[in-house]
Amino acid sequence: MLSRCTKFPSSPTRLLASITFSRIIYTFCWFDAAATSPALVAHQHYNYTELGELLSAFMVGSGALQVPAGIYSARRGASRAVTLGLGLIAVGSLASALSPNILNQVITRFITGVGAAFYFAPAMVVVSNLYKGRSGLMIGIYNAAFNLGGGITLFTMTPAAAAWGWRAPYLITGVSTLVALAQYQAVFRGVVDEKSSDTSGIVNTISSKIVWGVALSILGLSVVYYIASQFIVDYASNTLGLPATTAGLLSSLILFGGLVGGPLIGSISDRSPDRRIYVAIPTLLAGLSVALLSYTDQYSLVLATITLGFFDSAAYTIAYAIPTDVERIGKRYAPLAIGLINSVSILCGAVGIVLFGYSVTLMGYRVSWLVSGAVAALFLPFLKMVKTERRKTNAYPG
Repeated sequence: MLSRCTKFPSSPTRLLASITFSRIIYTFCWFDAAATSPALVAHQHYNYTELGELLSAFMVGSGALQVPAGIYSARRGASRAVTLGLGLIAVGSLASALSPNILNQVITRFITGVGAAFYFAPAMVVVSNLYKGRSGLMIGIYNAAFNLGGGITLFTMTPAAAAWGWRAPYLITGVSTLVALAQYQAVFRGVVDEKSSDTSGIVNTISSKIVWGVALSILGLSVVYYIASQFIVDYASNTLGLPATTAGLLSSLILFGGLVGGPLIGSISDRSPDRRIYVAIPTLLAGLSVALLSYTDQYSLVLATITLGFFDSAAYTIAYAIPTDVERIGKRYAPLAIGLINSVSILCGAVGIVLFGYSVTLMGYRVSWLVSGAVAALFLPFLKMVKTERRKTNAYPG
């Protein structure tokens, strides 16, 4: 990865700006399909089972390739992994816009998910090591960029799909990602990645109890967050009968809530000897927020969406920061550790989306939200596997 560069022409501030921009654009591919869901149900006549399969295809691609992407980053370098990821996202998104049926859409969404896997962890570790001793804050900013991009996506692409058809969000994502790729290559031109063929660190990272403890402890949170973020647009439009613009605004509040939660709690945790408490409490509160979605008055919905985004971003920021503090993982293998955590989260989230689609069909949204809220806290006892291990983080040279 980029922890030791023989040539590093850009300042940390410029690198942060570049990664933040590409992270915002990267987020489009996570939520463009959710934004198209009302149009797909109305015009393509997809049922909730088909919709769940379509939404989960992206997550399967992203989740299944997180670990291979981390290994690729360790061996070939983080900047190459990010470039490959953005390229695949652009190709997959443009292909999704041209897909004639659900089978083709599932395939192209899977390809887009693979691209997301190659971008995510390598770019995060670049950011986490930009400034000495501020990994929590940097990852919080990185996650805040995700929430900003997701909020923009849901707020703008939901009415765009209603006005111009379901293909429009995919086209916007594809073209925007090509722009993000171009600026990333311009800023990172001349950077030489550290590479290695050593496999001992890979094995140690994949078998780490700390990494697995983090991955399993946030499993429930992952499931309920992915369910809420992918189904909230349809819930607001087709169950509550809200206009497309209002539905997009309501759903985007989940992401805008995370703009504050990640950087704030991440910065606080940088001064704490034990980050685990900053995973446990936000996870519990995020579960309560999901359950609150079952109450359909406007004040409850606004409160639920904002607090869900805030607490989810807070918990995830700390979960991702914990491996960067482990000395034997180090900067080189942090993308692999974070990728493993994200792989478990995304794959379980994909299963949760499919099951939630069945649940809505059988029991309706209200009962399904209540059950989902209870799931968030089920796996928190796995935090006992995580022994706090803080290390000094060196800033990037340059």
